[in-house]
Amino acid sequence: MIIWVSLAEPMSGRFVFLDRDGILNRDRPDYVKNRDEFIFYADALEALRWLRRRSIHVVIISNQSALHRGLMDWQAFFQLHGHMVREVQRAEGWIDAAFYCPHRPDEKCSCRKPAPGMIRAAASLFSIPLAETAFIGDKLSDVAAAENAGCLPVLVQRTSQSVDVPEHVRVYNSLLDAVRTLV
Repeated sequence: MIIWVSLAEPMSGRFVFLDRDGILNRDRPDYVKNRDEFIFYADALEALRWLRRRSIHVVIISNQSALHRGLMDWQAFFQLHGHMVREVQRAEGWIDAAFYCPHRPDEKCSCRKPAPGMIRAAASLFSIPLAETAFIGDKLSDVAAAENAGCLPVLVQRTSQSVDVPEHVRVYNSLLDAVRTLV
């Protein structure tokens, strides 16, 4: 598990967990492998700004198996992450921490979603009350990770793609809609 923490602001109060690819930026079937392939959704930067203005801490929880698949090297990974953080700050948003799992599914780690390892590590590190915290993702594995950790599962479906979503899961068309409604 890779952990990145910004120490610029104190970490107490309200939190939200966000998946990265498919929530903040456009996902790709061949993985987001470098900063040129990282394209923000227009509403994502606005949502992050909206959260910061309300003093809600943002923690990224993201599988990044392109690393262990050999599709991306560590230098490109950290350049992409740095680019993302700088662009979010430029838009007056903030990311307080990011937890990344570099493992492939066949490695059977405890951090790869839908396992709750990254969420529980963040909760332990920052004393995050899981039952009061939403995890917003775009895949059913995100929903399962939220449920496995005891968080409120929230799904963002940006297309009209038909997915069998459990009735108790809140579904929104964008990250901005989700955070405005939930907070």
